[in-house]
Amino acid sequence: MGIDLNQIAARSEPFRSQVCIIGAGIAGLTLAHRLGRQGIDVALLEAGGQTLETRSQALFVQARNIGAPHLGLHEGRYRTLGGSSITWGAQVLPMADSSWPIPTESLSPFYSEAQQLLGLNDLPFETVPFAAATHTPLTPEINGIETRLSKWAPFSHRNFANTLARTLPASVTLYLHADVTELLQVDTSITAAMVRHNAATTFRFEAPHFVLAAGTIETSRLLLASRSQSEQGIGNAHDQVGRNFHDHLSVLAAEPTGQPRTQLLQTLTPRIFDGTLHTPKLEATPSLRNQLHLNAVLAHLTIDEPENSGPAVVRDILHARQRGTLARTLVAHAPRLPDSLITAAHLAWQAKVNHRRHISRHAAVTLRLNVEQQLRPDSRITLSPDRDALGMPLVLLDWKISPTEIQTLRRFATHLRTKLPFLDPAAMNWNEALFDDSIPLALEDVFHPMGGALMGADPRTSVVNPNLTVHDIPNLHIASAATFPTGGSPLPTLTLMALTLRLADRLALAPRS
Repeated sequence: MGIDLNQIAARSEPFRSQVCIIGAGIAGLTLAHRLGRQGIDVALLEAGGQTLETRSQALFVQARNIGAPHLGLHEGRYRTLGGSSITWGAQVLPMADSSWPIPTESLSPFYSEAQQLLGLNDLPFETVPFAAATHTPLTPEINGIETRLSKWAPFSHRNFANTLARTLPASVTLYLHADVTELLQVDTSITAAMVRHNAATTFRFEAPHFVLAAGTIETSRLLLASRSQSEQGIGNAHDQVGRNFHDHLSVLAAEPTGQPRTQLLQTLTPRIFDGTLHTPKLEATPSLRNQLHLNAVLAHLTIDEPENSGPAVVRDILHARQRGTLARTLVAHAPRLPDSLITAAHLAWQAKVNHRRHISRHAAVTLRLNVEQQLRPDSRITLSPDRDALGMPLVLLDWKISPTEIQTLRRFATHLRTKLPFLDPAAMNWNEALFDDSIPLALEDVFHPMGGALMGADPRTSVVNPNLTVHDIPNLHIASAATFPTGGSPLPTLTLMALTLRLADRLALAPRS
């Protein structure tokens, strides 16, 4: 059932449920779907509407960078049903970091469940079992560099508004235009979430358990802005909320031509099995990281077909299907549709016969490096005295980049250039800034904001415990990459979904009276 709060008059009675989830993006919908299947009464609060709206998106615009420019502060964030899933690339890879305060093997069954929700096959991510299962020749490790394969969800499963939101169980009530502006705390419990909508009417939501699934930046913002009991906000007795903000950094490494381009494509071209695209990644092994003092780092190819080419038009149509703008895109590409249908058939045939993504000789191929960030307490989210249209304090992001990340990128690039025998330096067209300390690197964030509410056993250095419950507030939980204590080199979404499903199991057993 869905209720649009824009259509509801003011009411004195609170809305009540057993679990109140704030945010209907990837984490919130995953959690609501799972709890609803177990018959738990859930209120799912989404700040936006069914589709993107100017008014909802405008609430992000005034957030300000006061440190290094972070594009993800404004781009890739969506107040709408489905959240970032309406545009994400849907590429996933499990976290492989043993430093987390939970055993990595404890997430294994939840990784499998998350993959089913994404419509992925059950082939392994690791090279050796993948090669054995698919009879694909892949080199597992060479000179301290190992290969793992990410997976890309099919376009039919990428937008959670079109999948999980449409199949929410009857015990889940979705509330649209439910902008949560404050959590009310009494002693050690959260008693209510206060919601405002366009008309500035306030609604009160009560539940025995609350879950913040509003994304990394909004999670810190809401905790810091909820000052009913303390001026420091909620969960912030040790000044940890908003600290240790981190992302993955990306840099262009090379633009290969000739034989290196051919050999890199042979090694790293995406494979396709059972409708799932698999992309090889070149990762530094733990031993190489120890030897060269590296953060987690990997190399991967980006492949861009020329604009208006057949493959590019097919890509645009598939992305439009994901975003819900298919009709408009079909009209824009109408003159090219006959050729595009032929291209789509050819690509499908290539995938079925060769189990590889087709790449034209005109495609732009680049090698990029991605590195995790070193945690820094001074890389943080804080609040401005200025407020948005709902009266919420604006976000200030002081993002820090450490010398460790720069050193890792330079050392890993040097290792790739000297230790992979087929990468002829001249034809690779390496980015010389990677090998000359006097040239600054053109770094980009990759819209993977993490941190601000770290997971850990010690309340003095973290915000949530290993079960994602805020320290000393047993009925407040966080399902967000805000809790990630490290970023690793892969992609955060599959691990976020696994953690969320693990949280669902714990909430299902928690007292709800």
